[in-house]
Amino acid sequence: MKPFILALSLVFFVACSNDDDTNNDTSAFANIVTELPQGTWEVHYFFKNDVDETQSLSSFVFTFNEDGTVNATNDILTESGTWAYEDASYDVSDDDDINEDEELDLQFPSDGLLDELSEDWHITAVSSSEIVLYDMSDGNSTADFLTFRKI
Repeated sequence: MKPFILALSLVFFVACSNDDDTNNDTSAFANIVTELPQGTWEVHYFFKNDVDETQSLSSFVFTFNEDGTVNATNDILTESGTWAYEDASYDVSDDDDINEDEELDLQFPSDGLLDELSEDWHITAVSSSEIVLYDMSDGNSTADFLTFRKI
């Protein structure tokens, strides 16, 4: 009976000792690619350079298209830009010394009203109703925050 228990224990040990500890999932937030193009979004929170700028963007409705374009519209104007998801394998080194994280790269025209959103935002959370992002790339020691909520 002891050899059987020893053999069974060895089987369990071998079966359980896989590479789970070294598994670096480079795409924990890859679902952002499918979530963003589903419906329209609004800026729920925008904090930049130590100032809450949410109100300045609250009138815009954002539509993220599967082709990597984004349209932001309010009662007065429409501004178009681009968006792209970058998994951790792409982000070996970037402008803020935060390496191997997942990012949402937003780009709007430099002379436009939404240029402040043009950043490579680090992804904190992705769900079907909310996208939470932050950025440290402006060379300052404080973080900027951006949260989109589905309308």
